[in-house]
Amino acid sequence: MMKEALDSDKLNYLIWRYLVESDYQDTALRLQKEWNLQDPQQLPFAPHVTNHALVSILNKGLLYHAAERETARVTRDVVDEPVAGFFGPLTLQQPRPEIGEEDLENVRKRQLEDEQPQVNSNGNSDATGTGNGPAKRPRLSNGYENGFESTPKSPMDVDDEQNVDGNAYPSPEQLPSPVAATIGPERGTQVEKVSDLSTDTTFLDLAGDASSGILLQCEWNPRDPTILAAAGTDALARMWMFSRSGKTTATDPEQGAQAGQARVFPPHHNLLDEGVAATTTATGLAWTSNGQYIAVSSEPIDDGTAKVQVWNTDGVSVASFNAFESPIICLRWNPSNSLLLALSPESDGTLITVMSLATQESLQYSLSQHILIEQPLDAVWTSNEEFVLCGGDMLQAFHCVDGAISHVRKYETREGHALSKVAFDWHSRLLATASDTGMIDIWDQDGQCHSFNAHQGVITSLVWQPMQTPAVLSDVAERLLASAGEDGAISIWNARSSENKSKCSMTMGSGVVALAFTPDGSFIAGATSERVLIWKTDDVNLPRASWIRGDELGWQTPQSHDSAPDEDQHCLCWDADGQKLTYGVNSLLAVINFQR
Repeated sequence: MMKEALDSDKLNYLIWRYLVESDYQDTALRLQKEWNLQDPQQLPFAPHVTNHALVSILNKGLLYHAAERETARVTRDVVDEPVAGFFGPLTLQQPRPEIGEEDLENVRKRQLEDEQPQVNSNGNSDATGTGNGPAKRPRLSNGYENGFESTPKSPMDVDDEQNVDGNAYPSPEQLPSPVAATIGPERGTQVEKVSDLSTDTTFLDLAGDASSGILLQCEWNPRDPTILAAAGTDALARMWMFSRSGKTTATDPEQGAQAGQARVFPPHHNLLDEGVAATTTATGLAWTSNGQYIAVSSEPIDDGTAKVQVWNTDGVSVASFNAFESPIICLRWNPSNSLLLALSPESDGTLITVMSLATQESLQYSLSQHILIEQPLDAVWTSNEEFVLCGGDMLQAFHCVDGAISHVRKYETREGHALSKVAFDWHSRLLATASDTGMIDIWDQDGQCHSFNAHQGVITSLVWQPMQTPAVLSDVAERLLASAGEDGAISIWNARSSENKSKCSMTMGSGVVALAFTPDGSFIAGATSERVLIWKTDDVNLPRASWIRGDELGWQTPQSHDSAPDEDQHCLCWDADGQKLTYGVNSLLAVINFQR
């Protein structure tokens, strides 16, 4: 039988995992700092360790020790000898003798007599029952002197496993109590308080005059921090105009009185034609990089067709493209904001459409045998004329020149690659792809790639850190890429490093649904279905701020009658100044004020 070796890294990792799984995030972080290890998840054995491994190993060790102990006692034939356990001497619990009704009544009487306080000669109560003796030693209460709290145990609680061998520990009252150290905070103790942003949040009303839609996407104008757009079901396609003060204000006094949390009704423009059917769904939106125009794709449920419209910031339609099969996905503007890419299904494959804003004409290219509904695609422009499509085992580049779309390059992917996301970095000219298996690939301009084993399972977000322009990037300067996954981890990678190790990482306890950098790249926000955390990009040891999703009035917007209760789509985006962060899910949209 082969025995596994146990070293300090393995032991530290088991303890670290226990702390993370038990939601002792600060304690886990202090251990990580003292351990001097940036990312314990990158240890070679980490992917093989299951949840609750420390508790499982300890319980099995106690069972082994109990078997070893019993074997020794039987061998020596000294069954009545006191036994030593890991946590002190053990005494066997004897079976209770039969007790009759008369015995029970006598016990009750004695208990009542013992509980009556005796009065001494001075008229004072004496807990000893002697009238003048010393006070009785207080009973150890284990913190339950006010009664038990009926809270369910977490999966990490091990109290249910105690005394499974029928042993009981003798009372430790005779032992001296440990002395608490009071020499000051230990190294790694959090000193700076994490800001709570929950009380400085406003909520956008999505209902309007009709039933509220289910939010599918929201984006701030990339240049103007007062304009926010959102798209969703039930004809939800709207562009709100906020005040220049940077603070959102409520117009409903009763709702605005709730500790800084309010429902707001800023003026807005509708981004769908008047009279559009209430069943219309706005499937996506995309701002031009200069913030002058926004493209919105929409589809009336009734006839199965779709269209793309382009609007200016005054809410005026400046271009319209029709006759698409629904749904339209992946609206992407090229760097010069002259061409707009869209993907849509067709009878025997996928249709690529590139639309010109100047001429209002479009070019099309068919991807035969790729069924868009079965395998969604992601897209990104890599120049004014070239774009890349990504999905499944496909990673291909296309040109849009001389009035036609043509295939340029097919990247060599692995079988079962399961690609799902693609992102391009304009500074390093590197292409990053993410897969549903947790792998990240970094592709250079020659089509060569190196891979990171980034997450355990599906990668939910892949974002390059923005850089201030103009930026001069040397050949050796690091280029940071952030990823998040359903495993609850956020990692930041130097894409130019050949090591399969992240620069730093954070954990959020549950699956990360969205990730967003501030426009200057200084801060990064991660969201789960329950909370948002914000870190300083160059110091992720502790979050700078947190926001917890609650049950305030702002989250009580009624849902569409046709909508499902499941939360499949979450939105997270920063305004142009990096001062407001928007979090959206279902028919709920929160604007969180963040002061640096």
